[in-house]
Amino acid sequence: MRRSIQGGGHARRGTSASQRKSKVSTMRMMVETLEPALSQLRGHAVRIRRVERDVCNYTSSFQAEHLRLALEDGSRIPVFFKDLNPEHQIEPAKKVRTIDLGPSYHELHVYREILSQINLGTPQLYAVRWEPDRGIYWLFLEDVGDSRLRDSRNYERWVPAARWAARFHAATLRLPKSQLSFLREYDGPHYRACAEKVRAILPELEAQDRSLVSRALERYTSLIDWYASLRRTVIHGQFFGKNIMLRSRSGENMLAVIDWETAALGPGGYDLVSVSSGRWTREQRQAMWRAYFDQYEAETRVSRSWEDFCQEIRELELYQALEWLAWWRNRSVSHNFGKWVKELGRIINDNPIAEPEVQPRRAIR
Repeated sequence: MRRSIQGGGHARRGTSASQRKSKVSTMRMMVETLEPALSQLRGHAVRIRRVERDVCNYTSSFQAEHLRLALEDGSRIPVFFKDLNPEHQIEPAKKVRTIDLGPSYHELHVYREILSQINLGTPQLYAVRWEPDRGIYWLFLEDVGDSRLRDSRNYERWVPAARWAARFHAATLRLPKSQLSFLREYDGPHYRACAEKVRAILPELEAQDRSLVSRALERYTSLIDWYASLRRTVIHGQFFGKNIMLRSRSGENMLAVIDWETAALGPGGYDLVSVSSGRWTREQRQAMWRAYFDQYEAETRVSRSWEDFCQEIRELELYQALEWLAWWRNRSVSHNFGKWVKELGRIINDNPIAEPEVQPRRAIR
């Protein structure tokens, strides 16, 4: 029996015939991709009767849509569609990102090689359509909704994110190295490159900003070998509230972490300083650090000094702030530069910069 695949919504006024034809063609390709993939995942034939499409109001870099699949058996499946063609990046992303396929391939590999091997609530990868000759780089993921941790002012919701990071870092320590070979490493060249990027922006900065950043850079460059000695595990790389979704259900896997294009092999504390950065009091930040510390020790059975751990996290705070300042370059590029100047000031106030020769204890391997 021949089916008629329908799309949700109505054509906008002024939509040309060619645009409508392209939309129908895209929808048919989506169905062709999703039906066999979902059939395999569910263990029985899945037939899609209707696809409703809504543009995602928030996306960090790539265009995305919420799809609602109406199946012939009457059930529905929500799907998150992500177009990873770098030519289709949203306009703000084009201002600071190059047109490069690397991050797109990278995120696909993370889902296939890493996230599929652990059960920590990350969105399930439903299907992929990858046709470089046609400019098609599509991911179809479990749709976990629109509720982001960053929109929650309830501190109690953030502490589980610190624990989640510890569980994730511990779980990925057990993965074979062969599965992780595609990840870039936070090694000596990586940290030296950060120093060079920060040094390059100094002449463009306002005097007050330049003074603060220069002090931090002096401390940072004195510690590059120490940073490179830190134990590495798989990290998200941008473990901020904007990339942590809150599922409607409660329980151990109530969090769904998204946007994995920056995943790397680096110190686990880097993710912790990301999620604990910003508006928190010192006591709240320390509580998140302690939640991570205790969870990681419970998962790995590895004991270490709480004081040494806190010192490591403070130095990683310094590194992260410099990395983001180099990315945003100056206040004229983005208001985010000012946010990270403020964060760097907070970091220095919480942990006054010592003389360069005073170094933290070498990391335990």
